[in-house]
Amino acid sequence: MELKNDKERLFLEMIDSYKSVIAKVCCVYASPTAEFDDLYQETIINLWTGFDKFRGEAKISTWIYRAAINTCITWVRRNKKHSSNVALDSELPVIAEDSNKLADYKHLHAIISQLLPLEKAIVTLWLDEKSYDEIADITGLTKNNVAVKLHRIKDKMSKMKDL
Repeated sequence: MELKNDKERLFLEMIDSYKSVIAKVCCVYASPTAEFDDLYQETIINLWTGFDKFRGEAKISTWIYRAAINTCITWVRRNKKHSSNVALDSELPVIAEDSNKLADYKHLHAIISQLLPLEKAIVTLWLDEKSYDEIADITGLTKNNVAVKLHRIKDKMSKMKDL
């Protein structure tokens, strides 16, 4: 019984430490048909299911990012009717009191919401200041592939910014 309590305590501490990472990933993939709360809950369930299998070969943050991104991408693939346009509402974190910064954030989020699932993952990790090596570990791509894809994503987003 004590082992079970230790596992639950460790898991809850881990979730508490990384809840903003999980929320950020879920927020990027949220839409009217994929509510933030549902994606967040499904991610937590998948993390719990895989918790015993985590061997510590990668950083825990890498494992959590990978699980969250894979959960969201799987949801998108399973639900073909998924809308890529996110309704910006109270689910988005308020990042600043400055209304200009908030407007910029909403515009950036609207652009990111139009990207393909893997592109969303890559740009979100890059915006979180993850290195190319970390992005490669999380996404399963090579470092060079991350660099090429990120360059293409930036070009794509640049063309979308005036829309």
